[in-house]
Amino acid sequence: MNVPRFSNLSRTWVLVIVLGLAALGIALGIYQFAQPAAIDVGSGRDAPFVQGFSFRENLPDGSNARWSSGRSEIRFIGLGAQDGTLTLRFAAPRPANPAQLQVLANGKDIAREAPGGDFQAQTFIIGRDTIGLGGDLVVALDSDTFSQPPDTRQLGLLVDSARFESTGAPVIPSPRVMLYFPALVILVFAIGLAWSGDKRVAVGASVLTLLLGAYGLLNARLETAYFLAPIFWTGLGLFGAAWVLVVCLQRLAGAANTLPIEVRTLRLMFVVMTAAFVFEFVLATGPGFIVDVQDYVVWSYKTVTYGLGAMYLAPEGLWISDQSPGLNYILHVVGLLYRAVFAPDMLYPAVAGDPALRGLTDNPAMLADPIHRTLLRLPMLFSDVVTGAVIFVTARRYLATQYAWLVALAFWFNPAVLWNGAYWGQTDAMHSLLVLICFLLIVFTPRVGLAFFVLGIAAFTKPQAMFFGPLLLLGAYRVAQWRGVVRALIFGAIGAAALLLPVILTGGGPGLVAYLLDAVGHHPILSANAHNLWWVVFHDDVAIPDTAALFPGAPLSYRTFSILLFALAYLVALVRAWGAPLERYFAYGAFVAFSFFIFPTEIHENYGYALLPLLAVAMARDLRLAVLYAALSVTMTLNYALHDPPIFGLLGTNNPHRDLALARWLNAVANVTIATMWVLYLAAPRGLNVPLQRLFLRHKTTP
Repeated sequence: MNVPRFSNLSRTWVLVIVLGLAALGIALGIYQFAQPAAIDVGSGRDAPFVQGFSFRENLPDGSNARWSSGRSEIRFIGLGAQDGTLTLRFAAPRPANPAQLQVLANGKDIAREAPGGDFQAQTFIIGRDTIGLGGDLVVALDSDTFSQPPDTRQLGLLVDSARFESTGAPVIPSPRVMLYFPALVILVFAIGLAWSGDKRVAVGASVLTLLLGAYGLLNARLETAYFLAPIFWTGLGLFGAAWVLVVCLQRLAGAANTLPIEVRTLRLMFVVMTAAFVFEFVLATGPGFIVDVQDYVVWSYKTVTYGLGAMYLAPEGLWISDQSPGLNYILHVVGLLYRAVFAPDMLYPAVAGDPALRGLTDNPAMLADPIHRTLLRLPMLFSDVVTGAVIFVTARRYLATQYAWLVALAFWFNPAVLWNGAYWGQTDAMHSLLVLICFLLIVFTPRVGLAFFVLGIAAFTKPQAMFFGPLLLLGAYRVAQWRGVVRALIFGAIGAAALLLPVILTGGGPGLVAYLLDAVGHHPILSANAHNLWWVVFHDDVAIPDTAALFPGAPLSYRTFSILLFALAYLVALVRAWGAPLERYFAYGAFVAFSFFIFPTEIHENYGYALLPLLAVAMARDLRLAVLYAALSVTMTLNYALHDPPIFGLLGTNNPHRDLALARWLNAVANVTIATMWVLYLAAPRGLNVPLQRLFLRHKTTP
């Protein structure tokens, strides 16, 4: 009798089934080991497991606690059905009458006796029938409340800890764990197989996940059971997003008429992207540029708490956003994620973090939960790593793969890129990626409508994106004549409407109009820390109103004159772009971005960020631009560093206006010198046309 042989796919399914069953068996076995489950209320690690409580407070004895409201809950997630005892350590101080209390376990009344004014530990018997097959134990505290002026909170109970101890096996495991633990192990196997192509690597990754999960269930059962679901869905989402990115990159390679991306190259690319992301993430755990980070934290809290319509309002005194709707949507979505996973109460940032800091600062960025603060940077970190991947694929049109890697690495690990999004927490990466996509669509495809739909979104993610519109409109005309221009305008308007309508439909229309009218003149000074033309002229004394006349009796203000300078530089770029190959538009786009940084007033130090992706692609086509890319990366990084408060401490200066004035001025001189030479080069009748990359080409490209 012939025994049928398993195909490779069948063997893979056998491995998947074995791994899933192993995870189930391990979870079932570990649940039989009695482990106490403790929630230290007020520690900060308790946030996912409590709801209806006030902020964390330090007690005189060095411990910490939270005040409950009239109805508060403590949730033992993934506990499993078992017999045990619940111990609550809490107090019920009252200025007059004794407290009224009802304690419920999964809706079952287990106590009505309130403790006194001092902390007491009360123990309750909990049966497996009370926990039930769902495996979760929700302890509800219903009490009367009082207030203690000037504190306006309604205070119920002061809770220090909750602890559940099993009285022994058998335990019916939590369905949550029995579902998500095997699912996570199988997902890790799929990811390992997809990105390594080796089943041994995939199995090894799955086994490591099994061991880590087992260790977590044994030593931190509640936390492990709770976070299994978010980890699984995050992993699945990233896995799906990676597949989408691969498809898009392959289509980009086809549109750019370059070689298809080999599987090996794709896998290596994701390894490098992961390394770049991890490096950025480490930097992103710090407080960042406090002035801006506090805004992002507060706006995230405000829209989650009061709705998108509050974006340009000031409920409860929360300040109005001075950023475009697109950015606020990102902050809103991240805030929703933070509330859903890490902090159901979503307390105001100024009271959400370490209680010991409240006497030292009132800055919401410092007082916010560091998890919230870090999560807000993740979209920008992802944008940076995706931008680097797009640069790599595009660079392969002009360079051999090994040299395209250098171009991508020059972006991924560019100090200015790392400083802007990861270290400072700025938000330029998102609109810069969208702008790069617009240029790619115009240069390599005839999809003008899609390009301007993306530009409409980019323009209302950050307004700087709209300044690329005239150059891209010229490209649209070059691609499809006047029909292309009409399509561009229509689809650009649709993209803008897609960003504006949610605010309008949620009642934020008047505030949105006020924001748009205030876009110019919001920081009415010559330079908001940008080392540009105005810094060269006035050194550190750039706080002069830009509405002032250029000189007494002059018909032009600084603002008007600066706009004319920018328009003149832009005109030079448009004239040069009129008859140039479309592929030179990346360099012209970088020039426009730099001109916007150099010439107008009211410019911040990060406003030139969008030139980096465009210039990276441009230097792949013309390696002479590598010198320009390196120089601008240095001056941009110095611009950040010379206005970074922690750097002031490292340099030992408490008067940077005096001590760093020369360094700032010299950096501005370097920027203006580069801008002047660039303008003169573009204005020259004929530029140099000796592409150095012929030495580095792996295959011929279309000019």
